Amino acid sequence: MQDDALSDSMLKKVQVRCWLLLAAMSSAGLLFFSGQAAKSIFIGGFIVTVSFRFLKRDLTGLLQGPLTAVKGRFFIKYYARFALMALVLFFLVRYRMVDTTAMLVGLSTVLMSIIATTASEAKKIYFSVKEAS
Repeated sequence: MQDDALSDSMLKKVQVRCWLLLAAMSSAGLLFFSGQAAKSIFIGGFIVTVSFRFLKRDLTGLLQGPLTAVKGRFFIKYYARFALMALVLFFLVRYRMVDTTAMLVGLSTVLMSIIATTASEAKKIYFSVKEAS
C-alpha cells in the first residue's frame, strides 16, 4: 500500500514538474529567442504532457483490472494515441507551423521531469539511509 502511495506521489510530482518546466521553457524561449520558438516549445511540451497524462490514466486502468480483459484495449488506445501524435507532429513540421528544434526541446519536458523527480527522490533516499547508519 505504501508503494502505491509513493508511486502516485511521484507521478503527481512528475506531472506538476512537466507543467512548471513547460511554462519556464516557453518563457525562456520568448525571452531569449522569439515568439515562434516559445510557441513551438509550448506546442511540443503540451502534446507530450497531455499524451503522458492519458498514458498514466490508461496504465492505471490496465493495472487495476484483470490483465487479459483490458490488455488489447490498452494497446489499441496506445497505438491510436501514438499515431495521432505522429500525425499532428508531421503536419506541424511539414507545413512549418513550428520551429522544429524548439518543438523538440518542448517534447523533452516529460523526460526532463522524470529525470528531475527521480534524482530528487534518489537524493532523499540516499540521505535518509546515510542518516540511519
